[in-house]
Amino acid sequence: MSQLQESLATTVHDVQFILDYLTDRGDLDMTRVGMWGDGAGASIAIMAAAVDPRLKVLDLIDPWGDWPNWLAKSSLIPEEERADYLKPDFLRKVHNLDPVKWFPELAARQVRLQYINTVKVTPDVAKRSVEAAAPSNVTVIHYQDTKEFLSKTSANGKDFDWIKQQLAPEGSAPVQNNVAADTSTAKKGTKNQ
Repeated sequence: MSQLQESLATTVHDVQFILDYLTDRGDLDMTRVGMWGDGAGASIAIMAAAVDPRLKVLDLIDPWGDWPNWLAKSSLIPEEERADYLKPDFLRKVHNLDPVKWFPELAARQVRLQYINTVKVTPDVAKRSVEAAAPSNVTVIHYQDTKEFLSKTSANGKDFDWIKQQLAPEGSAPVQNNVAADTSTAKKGTKNQ
């Protein structure tokens, strides 16, 4: 955590290097690129997509963000270190690298924001802040627990089916094994609690 600013900035830059490499290869359709991220990886995906239009689709699981609240309440922060991360100087350094700041920039992208309610690394107040920052095009889904999440998103090898479906050329056959989200817990353009 003491290197949060450097880690976030460096990793977002690394994503751009990967995209540059894939573009330079010339053998991939770079108009159909998606990114899947969980926790810190979901935060990095938000920031990378905000600065790089090559990322068209994001599938995000429990992104970290809203640094003042996340650092104050996350179970990932050791209590003996927490005060250091709440100092104004540290919070100022990570302010511009907060997914809450960058999420509104993704209004033209396909984004699925998923929360597993029993995962508590990201405090509820920070989850609400990230969700509130999401533009209206974002599909938000809340799962009761990990079992529900896995059964609806990962069972039978369907982990990346949603991204594949979003990136598929128009008129192509639907992705096999894709299970539509339960409309009682997921609505496109709305944010659920």
